[in-house]
Amino acid sequence: MIERLDRYRIEGKLGEGAMADVYRAHDPEIGRTVAIKVLKPEFASNADIGSRFLREARAAGALSHANIATIYDVGEADGIAYIAMELVDGRPLDRWIAANGRIPHERTVHLALQLAQALGYAHSMGIVHRDVKPSNILISEDGKTVKLLDFGVARMGDADPSALERTQVGQLVGTPRYMSPEQALGLPVDARSDLFSLGAVFYEMTTGKPAFPGGELAVLAIQIAQGKVTPIGEVTTDCPPGFRAIIDRLLAKKPEQRYADGTALAQVLEREVNDAREGGAVSRGLSLRFKVPIALFLVTALALAACVSVILHRQQQALETMAAATGNSIAAFITGNAAVTIAENAGMPSAQQDWTALQAFVTTAAQDDAMRGIVVADADGTIRASSNPRLIGRRYQSHDTESAILEQPDRRVTNVSDADGGGMRFVHPVNYAGVRFGTVDLVLKRDALNAALSTSKALFAGLSAAVMAVVLLIGYLSGAFVARPLRRLRKALDEMTAGDLTTRISHQRRDEVGEAFDAFNRAASTAEVRSASTPKPADTAVLATRIAA
Repeated sequence: MIERLDRYRIEGKLGEGAMADVYRAHDPEIGRTVAIKVLKPEFASNADIGSRFLREARAAGALSHANIATIYDVGEADGIAYIAMELVDGRPLDRWIAANGRIPHERTVHLALQLAQALGYAHSMGIVHRDVKPSNILISEDGKTVKLLDFGVARMGDADPSALERTQVGQLVGTPRYMSPEQALGLPVDARSDLFSLGAVFYEMTTGKPAFPGGELAVLAIQIAQGKVTPIGEVTTDCPPGFRAIIDRLLAKKPEQRYADGTALAQVLEREVNDAREGGAVSRGLSLRFKVPIALFLVTALALAACVSVILHRQQQALETMAAATGNSIAAFITGNAAVTIAENAGMPSAQQDWTALQAFVTTAAQDDAMRGIVVADADGTIRASSNPRLIGRRYQSHDTESAILEQPDRRVTNVSDADGGGMRFVHPVNYAGVRFGTVDLVLKRDALNAALSTSKALFAGLSAAVMAVVLLIGYLSGAFVARPLRRLRKALDEMTAGDLTTRISHQRRDEVGEAFDAFNRAASTAEVRSASTPKPADTAVLATRIAA
């Protein structure tokens, strides 16, 4: 292995092709790691091939595109022609497919668009690749980006007849499976030759299998020039008709039946990407009569759920505010009645304090059906009266962890959540003559409030069910309204495909569907006229494989 070439320090061999070896090298002048492509000795000794190699490489060096490996330098040292190019981090596409299998359609279309844009840019600069193949395409490790390599290198073989005789075998050894028919037959090539090769690459990306599987050169040449590829639909089911049609057109035997150049192909692929994005991932085989109502049902259900949730939340807040106002009135009444007794007892020694009257009042008040419990505590926090006699004499415990409904500086309303059905707690201070003498804590039942909320939920559920039923009905009728003319159009297209060019769609519609019917009728009329004026070929199979020289 060579250790140095010109100013480049060779670090190791990366691979080899039919006509050149590729090395990893370092450029000490700018501290950059590059890939060096060097002609093999049997070709480097031919001055014509060497000059052609450098001339085409310099032309390709003018290319600057995100999906083309950049050529940094072209030169000759010690009689060896070389190209210094961008060292791309990734794997050749053929190795990627061998390791991972076929590439999913969605990713294939995006990668195909990148390759078409790269070729379109090169074609606009007057450069024809002539050696498009998976091993000349590097794919990033995440599988989302590709770069095209070796622009112009395969163009050297047509320098003169003797050079062609020597190098065409070299080309066939390396790339016969992806050659265009005109390349295989030794005819002049242009940008459309690259597109045939690219079509073979797309086919392999989509199916995981080569378009032309022949193992011998003679068999491959016949397959490329005359054979038909196995239909993609027989190999994989996730490739939509649009992309299949693109690949079929790229693999047309006659150049004039392909796209004009990479730019034209990129435009078609952009439409395919946009169509896939707009179409989304919808399940196949489901009629519009069901797709439309299901979609409407889901959207309406989400909207109703959001609206009903907000309305019920607001209604609960309003009902709780009303209940809080009522509870505060009750708490204020109890506080007013307890204030005098608590104030009187507060000025007496403990032995002389009498809480009997207060306890009797609390017991009577607690008998109300809406009341769940009452606690009255003095200024020291000792419970002096309660609907639960066992609490009398104990320390009053505050309930700061309960969620607040209403909070004011001197009073608090909270939600009580427990196994007894919950309630609303009202905590009021007991004030007398501007002095606080204790606390009143009462809990009202939520039965009436919960019943009102349950009724509201039931009514909203019934309303939602009625709305959803109407939406389903409207959706079904709408889907059927659209599906019927589509079935009619499909039937007419099937008849036209079967050869009946006299098929027309009679209608009196004045909407978009009518415009589609009119477009079909115009297309059928045009096809009928052209069919009548075109003589029937004696052997279309032979003519389909004939290539204009």
